Amino acid sequence: MFTRRSMQYLPYEEQYNEYCTVYRLTNGDNEPMSKTLLKKYHSQNVEQILEIIKKQGRLPEKLHSVYWNSGRIAADLSEKLEIPFVHSIISNSRGRVKRGAYEPMPEREFYEQEIYDKAQWLICVSDDEAADLMTLYNVDKDKIVVAGQYIHESFVMPSHDPNDFPRLNSTISRGSQIAAAEKYNKIAQPKSYDTFWAQKAFTYIGRMDRNKGLKHIFSSWNMLYNKYKNLCPPLWLAGGSLPEIEMIRSDFKEINPDLTILEQYGKIVWWGCIDPYGLSTVLLRTSVLLTHSLYEPGGRVAVEAMCEGVPVIGTPNGFAKDTITDWYNGFLVKFGDVAELSARMEHFIRQPYLSNTLGQNAIAAAKELMGSWRFIEKHLKCYFDCESSPKDENNAKPVLSHKKINLYPYCISRYSDETIKQFFHKCSGCTAEQLHILTNQNNSSDVYMVKCNNNQYVIKRTYTRLAISPMYNPVRKNEYARNAGKMFKTELQAYKRINSPLLVGYDEFHALLLLKKAEPFYVSSVDRLKLCIKNVLNNCQISKDEREKYIDIILLNDTPDKTIEKLNNEIEDFFFDPSCRFSGKLCWQTAAEMLNYNRSSIPSCIFMVLIDCVKHFSSTDEENTLERLCAVNTDLTFDHVYFFDGQICMIDHEKTAVGEPEAGVARLIHDFIIQQKLEKSMLPELFLAMNEIDGLRVRNLISFVAFGFFHDIIEKNVIYCTNDTENLKILQELMRL
Repeated sequence: MFTRRSMQYLPYEEQYNEYCTVYRLTNGDNEPMSKTLLKKYHSQNVEQILEIIKKQGRLPEKLHSVYWNSGRIAADLSEKLEIPFVHSIISNSRGRVKRGAYEPMPEREFYEQEIYDKAQWLICVSDDEAADLMTLYNVDKDKIVVAGQYIHESFVMPSHDPNDFPRLNSTISRGSQIAAAEKYNKIAQPKSYDTFWAQKAFTYIGRMDRNKGLKHIFSSWNMLYNKYKNLCPPLWLAGGSLPEIEMIRSDFKEINPDLTILEQYGKIVWWGCIDPYGLSTVLLRTSVLLTHSLYEPGGRVAVEAMCEGVPVIGTPNGFAKDTITDWYNGFLVKFGDVAELSARMEHFIRQPYLSNTLGQNAIAAAKELMGSWRFIEKHLKCYFDCESSPKDENNAKPVLSHKKINLYPYCISRYSDETIKQFFHKCSGCTAEQLHILTNQNNSSDVYMVKCNNNQYVIKRTYTRLAISPMYNPVRKNEYARNAGKMFKTELQAYKRINSPLLVGYDEFHALLLLKKAEPFYVSSVDRLKLCIKNVLNNCQISKDEREKYIDIILLNDTPDKTIEKLNNEIEDFFFDPSCRFSGKLCWQTAAEMLNYNRSSIPSCIFMVLIDCVKHFSSTDEENTLERLCAVNTDLTFDHVYFFDGQICMIDHEKTAVGEPEAGVARLIHDFIIQQKLEKSMLPELFLAMNEIDGLRVRNLISFVAFGFFHDIIEKNVIYCTNDTENLKILQELMRL
């Protein structure tokens, strides 16, 4: 291995280990030097290496160069010695310039073209960089090997797991260690449901360089700090020498002159250069990793973070572009888009468990990526002249839920097949012949399919899950999790209340439901929609006691926040969602609070329409609705409508509340408008047809449907950062009806 002798006390020749000898070449003074100056020693380095090879008495079989200065040397040696060379890219000049980065050496791209043309194999780290080579340097794709990068063991197996079970000093497999951790974490019983273990920092790891977008990261954090003050997580920055850190500090001071105060109070923490074990430990208390490079051929730190279950907010470059999907394992944000970067960071403030939910997917994504790299295997194939370039396997992205939480105090693990089979036998008296679990990205529960005696069944396991609403709704904004016990009890009582033919049995301790399998009921016409609505209205009775409790609480005229809290505490068999979809009055009060809460995230043109909408539906005359109270499923969509034994049946009753009849069918009509892609001109005819259904007041119905579209617009602007113009048009038409 040849390198430059940059310190005078280092030997010129060193037997590094059994397999490697390091030769240090003389390039000017024995002092650190800018790599931009290395090119002037090119000829001298070639001669020094030739002399060393001559003394060896034999030619190497192959040369391997890393980065372009070494590549120039390898190209010359390859020609002189008539032996092939392999070249590792690291980064390329044309790709940097294309993305707006400063290139201090304009001639570099011409040397790179020569190197890429002459090399036998080109090893790059990411698919993104491979695309640069093909489009910007006209390199044949069969010459390119995407081999990834080496990931240190400390990130694959950190000092403890997310729930604090320590890494075992044992030779047992990683899978066995995880199994041991799951068993240990089941033993710990939470004494409270405080979120202390979920409170973590925003972290940047990398060089202290302006091309890394650090000024944009700080600007985004500073916006959030001004908004949330002490509730804003600290910003940790790891990497860089002290002079480099001082340079970035000066940039930060331009944004916030009180930087020193922020540092004194631990809101900004500089970690400096730390080894992989130290970085791994920092990541253990990281909510989300922030990378915002203008240009990045790889960006190994993103993969290292994902290995530890830390989601990543990155720019669409290198590994981030190859592996990160919004709302799966992190977010991609365009370089310099401070507003979107701040919005994505804000998700983790409003919902601290989001880090764990996306982090579970991040581990799977990192494992898949590292498996496709085959780092050592691909290098060896390049050294030993494989006939064609190693190909990557196109593995499908694993499908995992976005709502699972596996962080103290909500530690979960999947039940064993034996537990599920015992439950099935106890409820049905039959032995399960076939059992398999369904995997669906949108599932909020574990769902098992069972076959027995030519009959099919469904077993549903409810678990505590991530609450999405705190990210855009200020009502009960600190309720970060949906409790499995409450959800299970609400759904079970709903099945019993309507005497559902689907319910076979249940286990309250394990939160398991056994249901007969039904077939989807496709709603493709207004007539079929009306059939569904009539079925819902015929199965929504409540008791006198439930009605009276609800009325007593509603008449207090508290804020939506306090009203929801009292309803959920005092009416046991129902779940009152923070959206307040069950009450026409409360939902529009909540709408006004949501607008105020998300003012900075909604474009002014949309914001003004939404204000008019709130005023319009809040100012309509209140009809006396309390005598019409019933049980309403505020999350009833077409996905929940099935057909069994000649009748329509509804499933998934977890969000059943006491409310107005129109609230229970508004989501169905909302779904119908979207799925049928109804033009706004067709809406009057649709609601005219609803007039034919006994028990519905169309004026109230329009209000509830309008709130559904209002809610969608808020959610898409805040969570998905998209302007929902189609739904806005429908909302405006609903205001005219």
